[in-house]
Amino acid sequence: MKGKISYGSFVSIAQLTDIHLFGDIESSLLGIQTEASFQEVLTAIKRNLPQIDLLLLTGDLTQDGSAASYDRLRRSLDRFGIHAYCLPGNHDDGILMKRQLPSDYVHLSRSLDVGKWRILLLSSVVVGAVHGYLADSELEWLEDNLKAYPERPTLIAFHHPAITLGSRWIDGICLENQDQFWEICDRYPQIEVVINGHAHQEFDEIYETPHNSVRCLVTPSTCIQFEPKNHKFQIDSQPPGFRHLRLYPNGAMETEVYRLKVGSFSPDLAAIGY
Repeated sequence: MKGKISYGSFVSIAQLTDIHLFGDIESSLLGIQTEASFQEVLTAIKRNLPQIDLLLLTGDLTQDGSAASYDRLRRSLDRFGIHAYCLPGNHDDGILMKRQLPSDYVHLSRSLDVGKWRILLLSSVVVGAVHGYLADSELEWLEDNLKAYPERPTLIAFHHPAITLGSRWIDGICLENQDQFWEICDRYPQIEVVINGHAHQEFDEIYETPHNSVRCLVTPSTCIQFEPKNHKFQIDSQPPGFRHLRLYPNGAMETEVYRLKVGSFSPDLAAIGY
């Protein structure tokens, strides 16, 4: 691995999600050219974050699951020069990800230790489906890791939201076995944060009861956004964005969402699906 990470008083992470790259660099998703918006987000990270230790990419890295899209993603992340940890979403091709992505700066690690923290990356993908589900093997792996490192504050990341967001159509395509996931999490008080993508919107809520005050986060897409709290599919006018997280040695966490300039990209607000 190039460039050993040296942490300051906190670990600084930029989360990017739902990038939806195409094999064709000029292709657009509902009015937004996803390659262009992704590059603008990378530029915004460099501009806004003086310290950045790693990138966390939480799925739907591509829209078409093509080798060309993964190749271009890898090249962009290599040029960016910050270690990037990637997990799959429902639009991704897991086999191609393993073949095309790994490099000196791009990783598919299942777990990593950063400062005092432990980060666990799961796959909630159901092949051929839009909704998410954590297979028994994923849940067993999760619990084994939580048992093994009870003293480390822990962040868990996967694609599909593990909580309801107040939108019937989005909640219908989130993680199906949320109860199983939380049944495990409730036994391990070291879990501080669960972070997801998929919903193309910002969400931040502390689950005080019964889930040990776990912070649940969902992050905007680097391209199109979905209107929060709308029970029907509706594209939002909010611009692309990313999330910054600061993880402190005592288990505390601070986070905020950054967005590109309003009007920098114009989605098709009349779209009825994608």
